[in-house]
Amino acid sequence: MHGHDALVFLLSLALLLGVARLLGELARALGLPLVVGELLTGILLGATGLQRFLPNVHAWLFPSGAPAEMLSGYTTVAVVLLLVVAGLEVDLGIVQRRGRSAVLVAALGIVVPLIGGLALGYLVPDSVAGAPGQRGLFAVFLGVALSISALPVIAKTLLDLGLFKTDVGLLVMTVAMLDDLVGWIAFSILLGPLRGGGVELGVLARTILLAAGFALVCLGPGRRVLDRLLGAIDEHGELAPGRVLSLVAVVAMLGAAATQAIGIHAVLGGFIVGVAFGDSPRLRERTRHTIHQFVTNVFAPVFFASVALRVDFLESFDPVLCLVVFLVATAAKLVGCAGGARLTGLPWRESLAVGFGLNARGAMEIILALLAREAKLVNDSVFVALVTMAVGTSLLAGPSMKRLLYSGGGAGALPDVSADDAAGLVRDGAFVSALTSSTSAHAIEELGRALRPVIGDLVEPALISVLERELVAPTGLGDDVAIPHAQVEGLEKAVVALGLAPGGIDFDAPDGRPARIVFLLLLPPRAYEKEVRVLAALSRSVFDEAAREALLATTSLEEAVRCLDEHGRRIAARPPSVRAPNLGDL
Repeated sequence: MHGHDALVFLLSLALLLGVARLLGELARALGLPLVVGELLTGILLGATGLQRFLPNVHAWLFPSGAPAEMLSGYTTVAVVLLLVVAGLEVDLGIVQRRGRSAVLVAALGIVVPLIGGLALGYLVPDSVAGAPGQRGLFAVFLGVALSISALPVIAKTLLDLGLFKTDVGLLVMTVAMLDDLVGWIAFSILLGPLRGGGVELGVLARTILLAAGFALVCLGPGRRVLDRLLGAIDEHGELAPGRVLSLVAVVAMLGAAATQAIGIHAVLGGFIVGVAFGDSPRLRERTRHTIHQFVTNVFAPVFFASVALRVDFLESFDPVLCLVVFLVATAAKLVGCAGGARLTGLPWRESLAVGFGLNARGAMEIILALLAREAKLVNDSVFVALVTMAVGTSLLAGPSMKRLLYSGGGAGALPDVSADDAAGLVRDGAFVSALTSSTSAHAIEELGRALRPVIGDLVEPALISVLERELVAPTGLGDDVAIPHAQVEGLEKAVVALGLAPGGIDFDAPDGRPARIVFLLLLPPRAYEKEVRVLAALSRSVFDEAAREALLATTSLEEAVRCLDEHGRRIAARPPSVRAPNLGDL
């Protein structure tokens, strides 16, 4: 019997993973998030599809008992690792450096949705409110659920739009980090006592104290220990990514076990461990990418497919409830985050873009909804409404931000720039044919000195701004290119210095390759739209490998400008569907 259980588990796991990856890639090809295809897998193979039309096949593939417990164990590991990936996106250094503006936007982005969720929780009928006698907890849960954002989805949206390294993008990421940090701690504390059948003040106080102690240990001395371990591993070169992956997995399981033991859900342990690792400057972008790919391609598809496996989405779909949850969640997030961004001095277009970006709930909302359903805090109708809201807000984020920030074009258009704009910027700026620097900081200083004839005494404050920003978010794009940049007080127009480094300089690019082409970009203050447009122009100028190799062969300003100009003309001559570069690495 044990052998049969193992056989069924392996077959069901292979089916879920294979179909989820297939439908996920199909969703990606249609411009949708992977999670849409993964959820569709559970709908097709679960209670909504296979169980309705072929109940005997479904009962054999997904029986109760040992196979279900094995699959549950796999998904438990998956959800812990997914929260580790979310935690890796949190950079406490960025949170500290962004200062009061990010705190204000985050505070309003939590408080307004919290109020909206509380109001909704008390106004919905008793038939919707989950377990009887837990109306207050249900309302608090909805408040927390509407407050949280989805860091991985937001980061991917910003990458796809070429906004990740911009000031608006960094503000959105910083606020999302704060929202998720507060939201997951609050939810884990709320959910922990429910496993014991109720909430007692003594148990709750003990849980909060233990959770705070765990977080302080992990993010204090624990973070320093992990940083040293990463430093020791990093010395082994090509072996480092695999060893770091093993270390992250082991520490994540230990952290999850610790929070489970103190009465909080295991996901908080994974999230805090991810934050502790992600805050280390020794964790390379290439290693982060390896961890992310491993989790999102092996564990995440099965988890999100299993989310929809046991719920009949047709029977539990309440269109009115789904619409109300979506509208309240979106309106509250927009009012809180866009209003907060406007109070910090951002123009209305950029403020609304911040609001729509932070409105993406994605995978994190689905995880939270599943855990609440397992704790019997929400019923299937609310669960389906939250999943629908998570997918809908994630789909809305990218197009809304693109329309608001990339003005001057039709729907789906890229910024109204052409690649030969880069030629003009370099012509009016500076060119260094052979950088002598061996580090990113020295290369930035060398390019800054080359711009002194153009901007004069503004060089010193400009270099300080660029170097500080480089600490916040390394600007290696991959494919041999880096674009360190910053906004500089007193500067009236954008200036660019182009430097070539045939031997390569490490700018911590996601693909691990050193930068051989470095654009130093300086911008006027608060030129948010200009920042996006110029970054796009520079990225387009070295879009394909032939253009990069030709540029690296130049030895004078005139040759470099001519090379950029010729490539711009080639890009402009292509059909629009071919001409648009993928700005994802920005």
